[in-house]
Amino acid sequence: MAVAYGFLELKDIFSERVVDNMVDVVDNAIQASVDEHNRQMDAILSLFVEPTTGYKSRFMQTNAHRLQPLDDNGRARPIKVAGYYDVAYPIQSAGSAWGANYVTRAKMTVADANRITLSMLDADMRWMRDHIIAALTTSASWTFEDEEFGSLTIENLADGGSETFQILSGADTMATDTHLIGEANAINDGADNALIRMYDDLVEHPENGGEVIALIATDLKASILDLDTFYEKSDPNVRLGANTAELVGDLGAAVPGELLGYEAASGAWVVEWKSLPSTYAIGVTTQGVKPLRMRQDPEPELQGFKRVAEREDHPFLESQWLRRAGFGAYNRVGAYVARIGNGTYATPSGYSAPMP
Repeated sequence: MAVAYGFLELKDIFSERVVDNMVDVVDNAIQASVDEHNRQMDAILSLFVEPTTGYKSRFMQTNAHRLQPLDDNGRARPIKVAGYYDVAYPIQSAGSAWGANYVTRAKMTVADANRITLSMLDADMRWMRDHIIAALTTSASWTFEDEEFGSLTIENLADGGSETFQILSGADTMATDTHLIGEANAINDGADNALIRMYDDLVEHPENGGEVIALIATDLKASILDLDTFYEKSDPNVRLGANTAELVGDLGAAVPGELLGYEAASGAWVVEWKSLPSTYAIGVTTQGVKPLRMRQDPEPELQGFKRVAEREDHPFLESQWLRRAGFGAYNRVGAYVARIGNGTYATPSGYSAPMP
């Protein structure tokens, strides 16, 4: 049986009943498990998300310009730094609960409490994961009706619309862009290596920096491992022979999946994220401005995943758990999504925003 973080030191008493002077011990174990869950979620979220308590913001861009020629007595003419776009963020309530009656409560063991806690934490992880994937992959903006602030337009990643973005090379004017791409062919060496386009489209924007990570669905794994320029991460159980190239670097970032290795032609690290929908890959950078913002309430007691209440109505007991959060694009060129094997991009099935 898997063991929640707060229950690790209680494994030797899993068979004991909770009611036998164990209520406070189990309550502390549950809270420690929730705290560790929130910490780990924050670490993984940091790849895609920065938190905010605001409902709307303006993404400030920097326009490209060059220094002005001056003589010894010259004075530069002031410029106006311009360029921005407006974005907004939803907020939703989601929860789960478990219940017992008088008999099952009396029979509950520490092992039962551990299993229930793991189930609650897993439900939160799945809800957060699905909403992040939806915010990254959805192909259109949508309207959120906020009870306090009215209609909010929730933007998606750059989709080829009229919005312009700065690039580091080429013309000095800002340009339209799309980071939701349909790749007609399977990933292969040469022109069909979609990771190269992913890398180039991310690093061309000054908002992005650091290493490029390509998170891939499981069905793309075989074709990427087969690339001539792919190097798998070192296996401590295997000693390589002479004249064999070996990956010696390390990503050094928390990722929601398994690091497979490094693709040298693109310069991207490759991570298998088993939860991604089939044929999709998502590229992000380890530094720079995050592609998404997660809106939370300003009140601390409403932030994170919480066990919020217990309700007793003999013979029943009910424990309520709550998450309040919402995701929207912030840096609209901060991530890159590719649909592999189809030249037309479409939101993956089941991930159209708004997610329930």
